[in-house]
Amino acid sequence: MLAPRDLDLAYRQALDAVGRALRIPAWPEVPVRWNRRLRRAGRAIIEGHGNAFRRASIEISPAYFEVYPEDLYGILVHEAVHVGLALRGLPFGHGPDFRNACGTAGGQLHGRALPGRVYRYRCPVCESILERYRRLARDRWCAVCAEAAGGREGVDPYSPVRALVLVGTAFKGPEPRP
Repeated sequence: MLAPRDLDLAYRQALDAVGRALRIPAWPEVPVRWNRRLRRAGRAIIEGHGNAFRRASIEISPAYFEVYPEDLYGILVHEAVHVGLALRGLPFGHGPDFRNACGTAGGQLHGRALPGRVYRYRCPVCESILERYRRLARDRWCAVCAEAAGGREGVDPYSPVRALVLVGTAFKGPEPRP
């Protein structure tokens, strides 16, 4: 795991960059903390109702940064942009304001997939292979084939015989660093 001093330095640099991009002169206290249960790179937790910003915090995944330590600054900028937009009373989703501010501040728009098991499914209609990180709970269909069959009369695009078939699992992603 990253040293607390290194995390704090990267976090302060990210806040400065986002502050310049969004013209935020002073930030309220926005704590950043590790969350071992997080299955993605990070998340911003923003409390408030409507345009009334109350407080925010940022959580980041130690598992993600064990694999991709070079992404720390970009992910911190990403999450700080969410907080900064909320602070300014703007929509803080992944819309155009977010993408513009994130690009200006030097952040990443997307995290990378964590290494892990991938379930491979085959479409019985078009024979394409689809990969999913979660095992499908019940019958699912290839979106392309279901949409194509939807226009034809007499063809049920969601019949059980057209459902995806599990063909195996594999490991995907870089090996974790020692």
